[in-house]
Amino acid sequence: MRLKALLSNMGFVLQMSGIFIILPIILSFIDNDMVATVALFVAAIVFLALGFLLNALCERKELSYKQSCALIILVFVLLSIIGAIPYMYINISQGDFISNITDSLFESASGFTTTGFSVIPDLSTIPRSIIFYRALTQFIGGIGIVLVLLAFFYPEAKLKEFFRSMGFSQKQKIKRTFLLILLIYVSYTLVMIFIGLLFGYHDVINLVSFIFSALSTGGFAPINDISTTVTQFPINYILILGMILGACNFLVLAGLFKGKIKEFFKSEITVFFILLIVSVIFVIFAFNLSVFDALFNVASAMTTTGFSYLSIANFSDGLKLFLVFLMFVGGASFSTAGGIKIYRFLLLFKATKKVITESITGKYTPITLFGKEYSNPEIIHSMVLVVLMIGFVFGSAFVIVFYGFQPVDALFEATSAITCTGLSTGIVGPSLALELKCLFIFLMILGRVEILALFIMFSRTKEPKNS
Repeated sequence: MRLKALLSNMGFVLQMSGIFIILPIILSFIDNDMVATVALFVAAIVFLALGFLLNALCERKELSYKQSCALIILVFVLLSIIGAIPYMYINISQGDFISNITDSLFESASGFTTTGFSVIPDLSTIPRSIIFYRALTQFIGGIGIVLVLLAFFYPEAKLKEFFRSMGFSQKQKIKRTFLLILLIYVSYTLVMIFIGLLFGYHDVINLVSFIFSALSTGGFAPINDISTTVTQFPINYILILGMILGACNFLVLAGLFKGKIKEFFKSEITVFFILLIVSVIFVIFAFNLSVFDALFNVASAMTTTGFSYLSIANFSDGLKLFLVFLMFVGGASFSTAGGIKIYRFLLLFKATKKVITESITGKYTPITLFGKEYSNPEIIHSMVLVVLMIGFVFGSAFVIVFYGFQPVDALFEATSAITCTGLSTGIVGPSLALELKCLFIFLMILGRVEILALFIMFSRTKEPKNS
């Protein structure tokens, strides 16, 4: 029965993902590109058919905590596999069968996990509708489509376990909140499109693709060379605004629309902005970047978006390591950004103070952060995740170094993958070894679902019968 519940929920997610592909299919018809139409149509059919099949054969029941973690992981794996069909059909790598499959899976996983790494040799050879589809996959993964769809599918009571698996408060009015979130992000997109068109950026598809990438903190660019585009007004500031909005806490942003201004200033977003400003100033004076270059690249790293018009390979090792730190910390919780999140970063410092104080006084010292008191199990949970992230980063970097790359570049690339950032020193590309492409696919999905979910999924520990 538990397997049926899991598969049924997965089926609903796949159905809705198939519906989203209608948008690029319409564009392919407008462009009269039958190859792209067939490629996208096949993907949509597979999404819908498999989704309907799972729903028809399985009984819908609430999920336990362990099942919820399994659903999150399996959904992103399936999204990546089925989402690779359009890329495989048009052979994005222009290589042999194995290369085509690997590169297609890589590109698809990179999109749905909002990482933004790309192994496409030349974007100008890719149909416009596929480029749009590529940007759309980021938006789907970025706004947490799994959570949004299940929020509309289940009553409030049955979503508690699912939201606990993602670390969200169970006291929120989930359906109402997600509806507001969806409306907010659609509004953001429309307003940014309007501003871009108003100031003379008339390539609507590229504009929408850039905005999707920024808001979802994805980083896919619709063109090969973005150096001219992203430094032009107003697209430059639209992208910075989009990246920052994408890295802000959904619930806090929703609260702003409800007039909860105090909550905004008492949230981790305040710390995010302070860290952003301090980091920009530090980069300007320590590494001699211009104000805009520092702002754009710091924002891109902190929000884990991955846009870059400068050659990161030419950055000093010091600047690379500083960007590694920013990527690792990431954005706010309950956002499209990756990384360990701001609140866990602060918990590290508070936990250190707690240990020192308790060691001296022998008395229990509670940790309060942004109005919430964290229990010892919650602190341990966060610390374990941070340690596991560090372990996977250094372990992966060691493997990358084994292939002949410089240690700092390898560390940068591994961090960029597991934090779903997509900034690259040049290691990731069409010529990357097959085994390393597979490693990066694993790291991107692992970073999107968070490491502990994987361990919980394969844990042999049995849940209580009433779970």
